[in-house]
Amino acid sequence: MSDLVIFHQPGGCSRVTLAALEHAGAAYDDRLVELASGEQHSPEYLAINPRGKIPALVVNGELLTENAAILLWIHQRWPDAGLLPDAQGLAATRQLADLFWLSSFWHPTVRAIRMPLRWTTGALEPVQERGSLLLAEPLAWMDRLLCDQPWWFGDSWSICDVYFCWIYGIAESGGYPLDGMNGIISHRERTMAHPAFRQAILREHAALAKDRG
Repeated sequence: MSDLVIFHQPGGCSRVTLAALEHAGAAYDDRLVELASGEQHSPEYLAINPRGKIPALVVNGELLTENAAILLWIHQRWPDAGLLPDAQGLAATRQLADLFWLSSFWHPTVRAIRMPLRWTTGALEPVQERGSLLLAEPLAWMDRLLCDQPWWFGDSWSICDVYFCWIYGIAESGGYPLDGMNGIISHRERTMAHPAFRQAILREHAALAKDRG
């Protein structure tokens, strides 16, 4: 067994973690967690990750949770992989601020659109409406930015691009229209063609095939 084990769900935000591991060239094992069946709340999984979430990364037997923290650890462990552009001082800290922004604002906002039942015990429509309103201005701003540059950080690909691609994909699957957002559409094409993204998808498919076999 590898010193690294990632617990993930195909299509979930753990896809970003898989892409980071693939881009870093890390040797790792992966374990599927069936969120639809509630496996994340099972005693067996809670013994591994008491928070009952994915992704979870076990490093030499030690648990690491929260996507942004895991991505930062991978970046620090393999600094030459370029998960974030090479930078020092304030510029490097601003990159982390963007990663945390994706995790703390964008991620829960699109979850309100795609899975509003996680945010209310009442009517779902007001939650979706609020999520859409919160998303509209920053998404339009990012769309304009990506009409002028290929990646989140300009000319340099980063793991933030994979995270962002997953985020607006979740919004779209929840009914948020991306029609006419040419910057976003082009960004998705570039991101999905990136080798790390493609390898992450293949790893997900392999995990599903193994689970069903």
